Amino acid sequence: MTEVKVYVDEDVHGLIAKALRLRGWEVLTTLEAGRGAATDKDQVRFASEKGFAILSYNVADFPRLHYEFLERGEDHAGIIVARQMDASRNVQPLFNLLSQVSADEMRNQLVFLANWA
Repeated sequence: MTEVKVYVDEDVHGLIAKALRLRGWEVLTTLEAGRGAATDKDQVRFASEKGFAILSYNVADFPRLHYEFLERGEDHAGIIVARQMDASRNVQPLFNLLSQVSADEMRNQLVFLANWA
């Protein structure tokens, strides 16, 4: 099973990236990629080109982007959305998801992290 790699959107707390790395997952942040000014659509495309599912707290826009990508026949490596709260409350659901889903299974999926709590 190929593990999901995670591209962390700029609005997600840095604790998430650190916690994932400590558990052995490959993570790239928007800041590390130097893509802070990119649009949400460009972030999804960039992440997908690099083979990363994107994690965002932007629950208003990213689900819509998921459906727009599918309607255009454009693939993405996965979109994970979570509510912005105490970052430590999102870590365990993210571990749950990433330990049970492969990169292939994540492809073109929209995942609400709350469902993995």
